[in-house]
Amino acid sequence: MLKQSGRVRLWRWRRNPLKRRSDIAEAWFGVAAAVLLLLMVPAVGMAVADVGERSALDRAQGLHRTAARLVEDAPATLSRFSGPADGHVRATVRWTTSAGSPKTGEALVSAGSKAGSSTTVWLDDAGRLRPTPPTPAQAGSQGAVLGAAAGAGVCVVVVGCWWVVRVRLDVRRRAQWDRAWAEFNAHRGHRHA
Repeated sequence: MLKQSGRVRLWRWRRNPLKRRSDIAEAWFGVAAAVLLLLMVPAVGMAVADVGERSALDRAQGLHRTAARLVEDAPATLSRFSGPADGHVRATVRWTTSAGSPKTGEALVSAGSKAGSSTTVWLDDAGRLRPTPPTPAQAGSQGAVLGAAAGAGVCVVVVGCWWVVRVRLDVRRRAQWDRAWAEFNAHRGHRHA
């Protein structure tokens, strides 16, 4: 017999006259949940990771880099509550468009850079400043994080549905037990208040 620490394993799959249809339903819902987890989590995770990576790489399409000069000194210290944590701050820069006209705007530059020092900025086809596009490694990392989050979301949904089914079956079994006890007591001549 398949016993482990006093419990019979796989009891829902063995013949038993006391086995209820709800026990069989619960076992099949468990199998369905396990199959969904094994098949859907990797599939959804990989699909979302691929879409996330391609989306991040598509942001670089149509952007080109150009040289710019700082108009003012960049702050030497980073504000604790603003700006990215990679040692860059916002400062005013000036660059020349492909038509030869000068433009000015705010871009991320290294903290502590002096006025007149050169930096690289990214422009779109209209000549507007854009954030630095992600590298292929950064795009891959973003895709992996999105894929993992999507896979975790699928896990939560599948396990949540399985749990709801089990709770509903337990409620139904308790109601069946109450009816069975009431019928048993009625046959014995007991009355309940």
